[in-house]
Amino acid sequence: MTAESKGTVEALFTWTTRKFEHRLPGTTKATRSDRGAYDSAEEAKKAGITLDVLEKWFIQAIVDGYMQEWNDLRRQTPIALWEASVREKGVPRWMGSQDDLKLLLMKAVNRRNRANGRYAITSQGLSFLGRRYISPGLLNRLRGKEIDIYYDRRDIAVIYLFLEGELVGEAYCTEFMGQRVSIWEAQAMRRADQEQAKEATAKSLESRQRIQASASSGGRMLSLERKRLEQQRQLDLQRQEIHPSHVQAALQVMAQKPQSPTPPKISGLLPPAIPEEATTEKERIRLPVRKLEEEEHD
Repeated sequence: MTAESKGTVEALFTWTTRKFEHRLPGTTKATRSDRGAYDSAEEAKKAGITLDVLEKWFIQAIVDGYMQEWNDLRRQTPIALWEASVREKGVPRWMGSQDDLKLLLMKAVNRRNRANGRYAITSQGLSFLGRRYISPGLLNRLRGKEIDIYYDRRDIAVIYLFLEGELVGEAYCTEFMGQRVSIWEAQAMRRADQEQAKEATAKSLESRQRIQASASSGGRMLSLERKRLEQQRQLDLQRQEIHPSHVQAALQVMAQKPQSPTPPKISGLLPPAIPEEATTEKERIRLPVRKLEEEEHD
């Protein structure tokens, strides 16, 4: 960005900040005083705007909003000034290949090891942004050399390796398995994984503590049961001092006999009726009955 274009670029970002980003649901606002009682995190969750939707709206805001507004300094709209400049001078085009243009537009990063100034390339692969990347046959040749990494923040499943300013190959993330994942999605996935890992660790700790408590209580219960059985055995031995020998023999026989089956339970309030045995009919004895004498009335 040159000194002449600095003002134009800053004006564009100021316009998008005031008239686009901070008017969308889920905005974080600019300062704490602007937020006040506004909860940015909760509002962002309610909005649920994805990066793809935000990018689409951002382009529409520039094309249909910023470019159509009146510019007091130039006394014209930006779209009219742009069309006049294109008619007069044309649009410069990239003369190289499209693949080279894609690489030039990517973000370059060189986070070397401070100790030796080189990336840590191991037999398992290359570590970048906390994830493992592999490139069969290439990383072995780059081990111990200083490399630059180019990547597009919209898709970090693939990174491009440069050695002394020249592209030498690509490396692929083993976690994404060829899927397109942006750097923002990867960061959100990592935060979600950390929260789930924290919950899983807490649940595992609770289960292990419950098992340990159960094992400890089980040991105490086993010890109490052993003490109870030993006390019962000591009490049973006292029978030899209490009862004569023939009574002890009878008690041992009774203990060895199987227990009689329990009587069946009777349902209802009354026991079932049991018919009496048939009896021979006896002679009936009739008792004398005194007749009622009629009273004479005067």
